[in-house]
Amino acid sequence: MDKPYIIIQHNDYQLTIYSGIAPLDPNNDNVDVQVTFPNGESFSAVFFTLQNIVTLMKHYKKTGECAKGLYFWTSNMMIVQELTEEIICETIDNLLAEGEFESVFSKNEESTISSPKDGDRLFKRFDESL
Repeated sequence: MDKPYIIIQHNDYQLTIYSGIAPLDPNNDNVDVQVTFPNGESFSAVFFTLQNIVTLMKHYKKTGECAKGLYFWTSNMMIVQELTEEIICETIDNLLAEGEFESVFSKNEESTISSPKDGDRLFKRFDESL
């Protein structure tokens, strides 16, 4: 089984992209992204493609969520042209350079999952329960 995330060391931060268990569609998907700096601080945001938002709103129209698809929102949202490692890294680098990083990413508080390895153990237990 593939891991539900990838870790990339980029410039002076570590990037963890939580893509889930299904194959990632770079043109129509969303992923949770965590950035961890050398001082241990970590921040999170959700990266979407525009097509994914359209897909989600159509789904909401059928399910009744968000007033039957009239709107879409999420906190810490970043919309990108494609969900690739290169575009995600370039976006983060630009946000850092422009001083806009903390306008998009939220600082993570202490959590019960302290590392991707802890997440692996939880994912394995979830997968075994299916």
